[in-house]
Amino acid sequence: MPARHVFVMDATMSERDDGDVGDLVVIGGGHSGLLLSLALARYGIRLTIVDADPIHRVSTAPFDGRALALMQGSKHVFDALDLWPDFAPIATPIRGVRVRDKSTGGSIAYDADGVGGIFGYGIETRSLRRKLLELTLAEPAIRYLSGRRLQSLRRSSDGLTLHLDNGQHLQTPLAIGADGRRSALRRLGAIGTERIDYRQTALTFAFRHSLPHENRVHEFMSEAGPLALLPIGPNVCSVTWIEHPSRAEELVRTTSQDLLEALRECQDDVLSPHEILGRPVAFPLSAETARSFVAPGIALVGDAAHGLHPIHAQGWNLGVRDVAALTEVLVRAKAAGQALGCGETLRRYARWREADARTILGLTDGLNRLFSTDFAPAKVVRRVGLSVVNNLPPVKSWLMRRGMGVSGDLPTLARGERL
Repeated sequence: MPARHVFVMDATMSERDDGDVGDLVVIGGGHSGLLLSLALARYGIRLTIVDADPIHRVSTAPFDGRALALMQGSKHVFDALDLWPDFAPIATPIRGVRVRDKSTGGSIAYDADGVGGIFGYGIETRSLRRKLLELTLAEPAIRYLSGRRLQSLRRSSDGLTLHLDNGQHLQTPLAIGADGRRSALRRLGAIGTERIDYRQTALTFAFRHSLPHENRVHEFMSEAGPLALLPIGPNVCSVTWIEHPSRAEELVRTTSQDLLEALRECQDDVLSPHEILGRPVAFPLSAETARSFVAPGIALVGDAAHGLHPIHAQGWNLGVRDVAALTEVLVRAKAAGQALGCGETLRRYARWREADARTILGLTDGLNRLFSTDFAPAKVVRRVGLSVVNNLPPVKSWLMRRGMGVSGDLPTLARGERL
C-alpha cells in the first residue's frame, strides 16, 4: 500500500468534506483507539481517526497521577507490533503483588519469578497517550482529524456516512468505536448497554514515598473498597482508592497533609508516603457493557465495549485484547478479499471477544462484592480463600497467568507473534 502524508485537522482549521478516509474510520483517539490504529496501519490498512480532543489538549495535559497497569499479555501486543522500545522508558516493571484483607487479616503474595519475572508495567496514562499520539501522527497510513465530534450517522448499501460537528461527511464501510464509556458511535448505532452502579467512588492521585516499592503492587481490601498502589517511577506510586462517596468527597476537599495522613493509615504506612503529586480526582464507579460488540458497519473496542470496576486492573488489558483480536480479524479478512465491514467479519470478532469480556466483568464484579461487605460468612470465605490460594502453587500460578493475560483463547498478537 503506497505511503501518503498524514493529514491533521485541528479545531482551528477550516471545514471541508473528504471522500478518501482510507479503509475505515476509528472514532476516538484515546489509548485503545490510537493503539488499534497503529496496529492496523502496521498491516497496510489505511484509516482515519476522529478525535474530540484537540492535539494541544493531549500534548499539554498536566500531571494528574493517574496510571494503569499494562499486564504481560498486553506488553506482548506492543512487542509484536515493534512498539515496545518506544514505551519501555516510561514503564515501571511490576515483579510482585501483595493483597491484604484489612477486615480479616488474610493476605496473599504473588511473585513473578515463576511466570517470567515480570507481571506487567505501571505507566502514567498521560505519558502513554502522548507517546501513542506521537507515533500516530508520524504514521503515513493514518489520517488524524483532531477536535471533531461524531454528530450523526446514516446507513446505506455502501456502508456508513458519518456526520461530524463541523459539517464534514465521512463515507466508510466500517466505523470502529473507541470513544469511551459514553460512546457516541455506540449510541448512534443503537447498541444498548447493561449497567451496574456500585455506589462507590474512586479517588486517584500519585505520591512520593520514602521506602522503596521494590516493584511491587500493594492492594488493601476494605469494606469501602480496595486501595491499590501502583509503582510508576523511582519511589513514586499512583493510587486508586475506592471509598464510599461521602468519604471520597471529604478526601478530595481536604488538605494535602490530611490526605497523606489518611493514606498512611489506610495502607498501614507500608511505603511511608511524604508528598502528594498531582491533583486528586474523584469519579463514581460503575460497570457498563455493550449488549453487542458489533452492529451493521460498526465494531466496538475498549471502554466503548466494556467499562469495568478497576479492581485488579483488568479494564485496559481487556481493551488491548480487543485491539489484538479486531486487528487479526480485519487483516485476515482483507487478505482474503472480504469486505471489512461485512457481517461475518464483524461477527467473528464479536464471538471472540464477548465471552472474555463477560468473564472478566463477572470476575471483577464478584471480587468487589465479596470484599466490600462486612457480612460474616463472606469474611470467612475471604480469609479461607486467600489462605488456600496462597498455599496451592498450581492454583496461584493459574490465577497469576490469567491476570497477566497470557492464558486463554488469545489473539496472535497477544501471544507476542506477528500476523
